[in-house]
Amino acid sequence: MPLEPELHAHLLRLAAQPGPPPGDLDAYRAAATRSAGILPRRDLPLSARRDLHVPTPDGPLPARLYVPPAGGVTGLLLYFHGGGWVASDVETHDALCADLASVSGVRVLSVAYRLAPETPFPGPLDDCWHATRWAAGHAAELGADAARLAVGGDSAGGNLAAGVALRARDAGGPALAAQLLIYPATDLSGTDTPSYRDNARGYGLTTAAMRTFIGMYVARPGDALHPYASPLLAPDLSGLPPTLILTAEFDPLRDDGERFARALEGAGVQVTHRPGPGLIHTFARLAALSPGSAAAVDDAALWLGERLA
Repeated sequence: MPLEPELHAHLLRLAAQPGPPPGDLDAYRAAATRSAGILPRRDLPLSARRDLHVPTPDGPLPARLYVPPAGGVTGLLLYFHGGGWVASDVETHDALCADLASVSGVRVLSVAYRLAPETPFPGPLDDCWHATRWAAGHAAELGADAARLAVGGDSAGGNLAAGVALRARDAGGPALAAQLLIYPATDLSGTDTPSYRDNARGYGLTTAAMRTFIGMYVARPGDALHPYASPLLAPDLSGLPPTLILTAEFDPLRDDGERFARALEGAGVQVTHRPGPGLIHTFARLAALSPGSAAAVDDAALWLGERLA
């Protein structure tokens, strides 16, 4: 399909704005925060937002709990934000997490893990793992049912969610009822797939940027081959929870998601892959701009609500 017109206009606006200087990570992080702050929002109804800190062995992590309008005891989605493992936080993904909670009827706990390159693999994954274990043990305090626990995330956050799901399976718990992976990075060992080549530039996320982000996250030799860093490379994907994978047509990471969906299916996991024709990377945060993006986000939220009902 052609690029959705609303997303084409969004990309033209981005191209007209000066970007951060190459290699200036602080400027990149500031630009990511600034751009998220000016995006329009749908402002779907919520019962509450609550900021808190999740304790971990390496220190407390900022987090935000989203309570859907229905209230009562619900399932809980642990959400890990995108940003190439190097940028973003609960604020940049506030609108998306609010949308997911409002439409799904599920509580969402968004967790800000430590960032690379200051904290490379496995530090961010450890943070997400400890947050998931903490949430499972404190679900009642969060107004949720520990038997209806899911993990999810977009891009780098989808990578972390998939790593947490593998780690939970290997550790014998906590039990997960679902994982929601939005254009996840699933193989950090190379960037030579057709989608990396076909969508190398012009659609927001570039292949060159992904190579930089990956190099900051899996900085030590061999780390990119670890299954918790590259879930697609795991020798055994069986025993994982029901999974929804969203991909975008014009995205360097499209093939990562598609290949992971096929691998999960081959391992006997209940998996649904929903491609995003006409969509770009970051579409999940552009629901107020793009009808196709809004439909994809709402469809994912409804799937989540059904899985955790």
